[in-house]
Amino acid sequence: MSGLVKLGVPLDRLKYLTKIKAVTIDDLVFRLHYRFTFTAILVVSILITGEQFFGKPIKCIKGAGAEVPEKLIESFCWVEGTFTLPKALIKAIDKEIPAPGVEQFYEKDEVLEHSYYQWVSLVLFLQSLCFYITRYLWKKWEKNKIKGLISGLNKVILEKNEKIKTCEGLAKRLVDTRGKYNAYAFRYFICEVLNFLIVILQMVFINWFLGGEFARYGINVLNYIDRDPNLSEDPMSRVFPKLTKCTFRQFGPSGDIKRFDNLCLLPHNILNEKVYIVLWFWLYVLVIASGLMVLYRLIIMAFPQSRYYLLHKLHHLVQPKHFDTIITHYSYGDWFVLFLLGKNLDCMHYRDVIEEISKRLDNTGDEEEPLQNHYNDDEYDASESKV
Repeated sequence: MSGLVKLGVPLDRLKYLTKIKAVTIDDLVFRLHYRFTFTAILVVSILITGEQFFGKPIKCIKGAGAEVPEKLIESFCWVEGTFTLPKALIKAIDKEIPAPGVEQFYEKDEVLEHSYYQWVSLVLFLQSLCFYITRYLWKKWEKNKIKGLISGLNKVILEKNEKIKTCEGLAKRLVDTRGKYNAYAFRYFICEVLNFLIVILQMVFINWFLGGEFARYGINVLNYIDRDPNLSEDPMSRVFPKLTKCTFRQFGPSGDIKRFDNLCLLPHNILNEKVYIVLWFWLYVLVIASGLMVLYRLIIMAFPQSRYYLLHKLHHLVQPKHFDTIITHYSYGDWFVLFLLGKNLDCMHYRDVIEEISKRLDNTGDEEEPLQNHYNDDEYDASESKV
């Protein structure tokens, strides 16, 4: 090792030569669902849960004359929910109202009820699990098939005879099992469609959960930024008010029902409004990306020429004629397995496997030189030393 360093070979390049790549069985858009989205929503859910159970999620000021303890008022308002008044959402703060949505309340007034905040942490947790469903299904269906086919060819350096034997064995297996991977590829397509549908269902559910306010939430927030806050309604205060009202009723001395108007502070909504604005934009990005991926998959299924184009663009070391032969003889399912192998195999090993498959498909393997004579020792050493 020290000798190689003295010769000028950097240590990070030596690490690359001995590195074993992790097996990839999906694509970037698929990973956005179960890695990024699942993890991000789960972390936010845990944070909100921690604040809710270890902090003070609601703080109420009891109405004048109420003989009920503040803790009871707070518990009641947390369980029963609070409300704001739409008529007070567009009035000037400090001049007409103390806070958006808070004003003198009459029984005939229209109200916006807020009780979802009790369930935000639980709902986010369940939503995060939904984004992992397709990953779980695909892992169950995939059953380490790609990992079994790789057989060590994801290593950059292999002993010469081992490399030849493994490449020939993989090529023979892929030729002998032609037409048997269609169900495998179709199941992956089902998972991609499910990813798309899950995002749409999540958006519909959140819109219902927030009382129909989520559909245009992001657009309304963007429009509000450029407006005068004293002349327009703040969509964040409408959906996630920080100061709300809560009515507590009890019997008076004579048996009459007495109503007490209470102000309640909801500090969690400072975080909730930011979480859902980010979630609104991200879900739209995700639904567009997932929809385009489904369309992309349908095009690849329908047009074999697109499969040739992808393989040729991603693997320049392979001569185009070999890909042309493979596309001619292989179905979409066979191509899909080759495509995943291309993400995992070392580029030099992948080239040799593709060329061996092409020769076998052409039924000229007996007439042409075997794989071990495809290159001489000098070429082999040069290719293996290339990083």
